[in-house]
Amino acid sequence: MVCGLALLFSVCGAFGEGTPVSGSSIRDLVTTEQQQAKPFSFRNGVSWAMNQQQVIAIENIPMKQSASSDWAVLISESPVQVSRFSADLVYMFKQDALRMITYEFTQDCTSLNYQYLTGALCSVYGDSREANPLIIKGWMDRIYQNYYQQDLIRSALEWTAEDGTSVFLYYFTPEKYAILYVCPTNNGASSYETTGL
Repeated sequence: MVCGLALLFSVCGAFGEGTPVSGSSIRDLVTTEQQQAKPFSFRNGVSWAMNQQQVIAIENIPMKQSASSDWAVLISESPVQVSRFSADLVYMFKQDALRMITYEFTQDCTSLNYQYLTGALCSVYGDSREANPLIIKGWMDRIYQNYYQQDLIRSALEWTAEDGTSVFLYYFTPEKYAILYVCPTNNGASSYETTGL
């Protein structure tokens, strides 16, 4: 919104000065802004499409490996530091390329801590919007079918990073919450089962 207002101000300012702004000038401004979007970088420089060995080398913490359907999963053996809290760290790979990441908070999951994480995520990704619990369940069902119960997913919020990465914060049980990061190349894919449609 701020970028849009800045663009509008610069266009209006140009008109106010008596200098016409052609359609190609605005298009150039928008294209330049899109090209400047930074690629998503997670903890310690982990980024989308890295393979399991690259992530293990960067993290340099003990991790357990498991597989589910056509996904591979790396789970931290001990909680990791997230903001001022501890959480289990889970990396999810499809065709040996990193596609999703989650932090699962299982201790000290108070509403005040949830609000603190909401503020911290807003400081990084901007304003949040309400998230659809069905979308979150759909993403996690790809890894572990029915791991989440839709009716337990609540207070779900969503942000979009500069590169299109979706970031979700939500309760998945009455006492536990998580942050889920979804690669932008996954975001265009349907989270519905479409066999036979």
